[in-house]
Amino acid sequence: MAIEGPLKELSATDVFQLLDLSRKTGTLRVTSELRQNAGTVFFEEGAVVGASIKSNPHPLGRFLLRAGRITEADLQRARALQGAGDQRLLGEILVAQGLLTARDLARFVRQQIEEVVFELVGWSEGYFTFEEGKRGAWPTEAETRVATGFLLMEAARRTDEWSRIEKKVTHLGLLPRLAPVVDTGAPLELLPAEWELLSMVDGRRTVRDLSEVLGRSEFEVARTIFGLATAGIILLDDPARQAMEVAGRVDLAVLLSEVEQLMAIGDPEAARQAAQQAA
Repeated sequence: MAIEGPLKELSATDVFQLLDLSRKTGTLRVTSELRQNAGTVFFEEGAVVGASIKSNPHPLGRFLLRAGRITEADLQRARALQGAGDQRLLGEILVAQGLLTARDLARFVRQQIEEVVFELVGWSEGYFTFEEGKRGAWPTEAETRVATGFLLMEAARRTDEWSRIEKKVTHLGLLPRLAPVVDTGAPLELLPAEWELLSMVDGRRTVRDLSEVLGRSEFEVARTIFGLATAGIILLDDPARQAMEVAGRVDLAVLLSEVEQLMAIGDPEAARQAAQQAA
């Protein structure tokens, strides 16, 4: 029997809690016409074992490829083995070939699940359907199991922390760049994750780009950038705002030119109106 309804009557968080407490096994589908998006989460005895989302599907192979953990050739070889009848999951093949450690695999798969769940629990509009039962193997590329309670607590924590982070990292399209070096005479002490991110900052990669290159969640990258920006180690440029400012300057120049032309032809009233518009 399916459990379904609109999110305005039962929030996504409540749905997850219900499936967790009742230790349900099955497939949860959440759709949003407003966002033109849809997510799918697989539950086994109340725990989340897989998740995907239409807007950011992140199949494991492509996710690892973007993160630089494997090459296109590595991925094609693994896929070829599956096509030839190898029943192992993609992640298992990559680990067996020494291209990935079991720990790395677990981290990437868990990250995929977290990002999907964190987005879904933030939806206040949409419709959910839960179909109970498991038919064959779950359509995932690696085995994992994440406690639903942990995911919900982490989602709540991230929501609180995002409100602080977004005061500096206002959106994922910002361009981090290194700040001018100031010799303080003291060594720069950073965490390994901060050094790793700093090595990728080139003034051309956006926050979202850095997330993909590093293979880390957008939240983790934004949090690290927030710390580095607060410490004055990096600066954040906003291409969208700069484009608007340039457009504004162009419009002003055009209006001032119009004022000069109107004065030249002896129409002071029209020139005054144009000047007011420029102001």
